[in-house]
Amino acid sequence: MVGLPVLILLASGLALATALVAQYVFGLDPCALCVWQRWPYVAALGIGLLGWVFRLPVWLVALAGFAAFAATAGVGMFHAGVEQGWWQGLATCAGADTPDTVEALRAQLMGKQPARCDAIPFSFLGLSIAGWNVVYAGGMALLTLYLGFRRRGGRI
Repeated sequence: MVGLPVLILLASGLALATALVAQYVFGLDPCALCVWQRWPYVAALGIGLLGWVFRLPVWLVALAGFAAFAATAGVGMFHAGVEQGWWQGLATCAGADTPDTVEALRAQLMGKQPARCDAIPFSFLGLSIAGWNVVYAGGMALLTLYLGFRRRGGRI
């Protein structure tokens, strides 16, 4: 049976790999909120790795994994709301703005505009990528809690 830390490692690695393939293979440039949704998956990778290497208590790995998956699901919900126009995004979500760095000016002059958070570049079955992240990360958060607390105590 695969342990909880390995499951967290695989689940977060799959999510990050999917995001990177979408970006570098299919040309879907991430907006600021898309990038923010990646960081909790990076944290989950660390949680899974630490839990596996140091054989941490299951309940600790479960709580930390839940927090990481819930965090990315929360950012995904905010992002999906911005895409749907339910609320306004952050200042960094505006897309083409007055550049404040030389790199931003160069990118703007070269025709490479930053991705907008309120645009939906791809959807499947009526959900945007942010929406699917909510489904996936929310499911992983619940699964992590379930697997971590179905039997109390013990070590991994």
